[in-house]
Amino acid sequence: MSRAQARTYLLGDTDHELARLARQAAIFSEATENVLRRAGIGPGMRVLDVGCGVGDVSMIAAGLVGSTGSVVGVDRSPIALKTARTRAEFAGLTNVTFAEGDLHDLADGGFDAVVGRFILMHLPDPAASLRGLVRTLRPGGVLAFVEMDIGSAKAVPTSDLFARCLSLITTVYRSGGMEPDMGSRLYGAFRTAGLDPCIDGSCRVEAGPEALAYHYLADSLRSLLPSMILLGLASEAEIEVDSLAERLRAESLAHNLCFIFPVVVGAWGRAA
Repeated sequence: MSRAQARTYLLGDTDHELARLARQAAIFSEATENVLRRAGIGPGMRVLDVGCGVGDVSMIAAGLVGSTGSVVGVDRSPIALKTARTRAEFAGLTNVTFAEGDLHDLADGGFDAVVGRFILMHLPDPAASLRGLVRTLRPGGVLAFVEMDIGSAKAVPTSDLFARCLSLITTVYRSGGMEPDMGSRLYGAFRTAGLDPCIDGSCRVEAGPEALAYHYLADSLRSLLPSMILLGLASEAEIEVDSLAERLRAESLAHNLCFIFPVVVGAWGRAA
C-alpha cells in the first residue's frame, strides 16, 4: 500500500492533540508495557515503533531494551516527532531515535520487533499492513500491537453526557472509515496476515475528582471537533468543549459515577 492510500489521521497534530496524546500515555502506559514484556521485548533488541506520535511507546520500548538495544520511532507528523525528540532527550534516553516516514514505505529487514499502539484502527486494511511490516523483521522477529475497543467504554451508573461523548467519537471514526473497536479485531487481523498471535486484554476503571477520564474525553472531542462539524454531527456551541471536562466531573461526583475505560487488547506473533 502506498502513502497515498493511507487514511488521514482524523485527530490532527495540533497542540491540543499532542497534549491529548500525553494524557493518553498516562492512562495506557501500564497496559502497553505489559504487552511488550509479554511479547518478549527485552535487553539488546532493535525495535521499530510505527506511528510513534510523541514517542510514548518508543520510550517504553527503550526502557525495556536498555543501553544495549535501540528503538527507532517513525511517524508522518514532523510536529509530533519534534515533541518526541524533546521528551526523549529530557528523559535522558540515548537509545531511541525518531524519523519522519510512513509505515507502508519502510525499508526491509533487520528489526527484532515492530510495535505500535492505536495505529491499526486508522488503517484501511490492518492485516495487509501487518503483512507488509513482517518484511522489516529479521527471521523470528515479533510484531506486537495494542488497540482498544472504544465501544466497551461506559459510565456506571449510566450518564447521558458520557454516552453522548462516546457516541460522537465512535460515529466520527466510523464516518472516516476507521475502526473504533479494533482491539477485538486484532486476533483476526493477525491471523489473516499469516501470523499465529497470543492475545491479552485489560481495562482501567476510574472515579473521583482527580480521574483522568474527564479531560481525556474532552481532549478527544476537541481534536475531533472539526470533523464533527464537517459531518454535521454537532456544532461547537453544542459541544461546549472548553467546559466539557468540568461538566463531566460535576456529573460524575453528583451521581457517584465510575468510568470504565475502553478495553485494551494486545496481540503479538512471530514472523516465520
